[in-house]
Amino acid sequence: MSASSSSAANSSSAAAAAAGSDQQAPLLASRQGSGADDGGSGSDSGPRPPSLAVLLGRAAGRRGPSMLVRETAARELEQRRADWGYSRPVVALDIMWNAAFVLVSVVMLVVTADEHPNTPIRLWICGYAAQCLVHVVLVWIEYRRRSARRVRDEERQQNYNYVNDSEDEEAGVDAALGSTAQSNVTKRCESINTMASFLWWIVGFYWVVSGGDILLAKAPRLYWLAVVFLAFDVFFAIFCVVLACLIGIALCCCLPCIIAILYAVAGQEGASEADLSILPKYKFHILSNGEKTVVGAGKMVPVETTSGYLANDRLLLPEDAECCICLTSYEDGAELHALPCNHHFHSTCIVKWLKMNATCPLCKYNILKGNEQI
Repeated sequence: MSASSSSAANSSSAAAAAAGSDQQAPLLASRQGSGADDGGSGSDSGPRPPSLAVLLGRAAGRRGPSMLVRETAARELEQRRADWGYSRPVVALDIMWNAAFVLVSVVMLVVTADEHPNTPIRLWICGYAAQCLVHVVLVWIEYRRRSARRVRDEERQQNYNYVNDSEDEEAGVDAALGSTAQSNVTKRCESINTMASFLWWIVGFYWVVSGGDILLAKAPRLYWLAVVFLAFDVFFAIFCVVLACLIGIALCCCLPCIIAILYAVAGQEGASEADLSILPKYKFHILSNGEKTVVGAGKMVPVETTSGYLANDRLLLPEDAECCICLTSYEDGAELHALPCNHHFHSTCIVKWLKMNATCPLCKYNILKGNEQI
């Protein structure tokens, strides 16, 4: 974590301590232990983060809380993408697409038995079809694992009131460990298959180029089949790279838009309106020393919520008077929300995030479960 992140978190903690013990909203689980104010220094015990989140995480060490928020958003985006990617329609389309490649390969290998290429392009087509089959098997295994996990979670939720808590928790932990181990093996195999596909593409490209006009003359159908397969792979590779770049730029420059899109697509799966109404709400006022305005510094003046809860004033240093989501400084009169972990954001920025994911985007503190994390 950078020094700027630590200073911002420490100053936020100091302001919270000066405000008194009623900083935490009532009816929300109280936070235990330290580390909530340190900008997310606690370790995340979840699965290995995606590459985009890793890059943003490294940038977070240089840019502080704003990049920590973007790393969290990248993880959330990757999770949503994985859930969507293994939905039934997408899996069915993926399987049919790869099965079509296998079918075309088999048919072409049969009807071109009279062709005699000067390079082992027939072997390359067989290898390409085999990789498609391996991909189909791995996708199906992961889809079945995720479906079984969803069913298991639903059953555990339905039986929660009828099963002993400790037994239910122990069974859930054992099932989660087994599911995670299987997922790791599947992902590792998929990574190996992807790397093998890349190397095999290079081999195929070399054989097509080295075959040249002779290959085209002796085995025209095999030649064009290999060219089509190579072209498809290049197209999808370029598409994925461009999409990843666009997502990375959007995360860094327009995170509120990403949150709005995620909320519109995924719907409300986090905090409810009743949960949000309990959170302390503030109005930001810029501090002025006589006739001189202190640039950036301000005070968070509490606004009474629907639950009747009224927090204490909070003083903000210039480096803290900024929303880590939209990267804009607080203007005079801006509406803010503070979480039980004492991190604060624009109300319009944080509400959609919490409705989608009930955790602080900085420290991953769960506002519904207290010290637990999603």
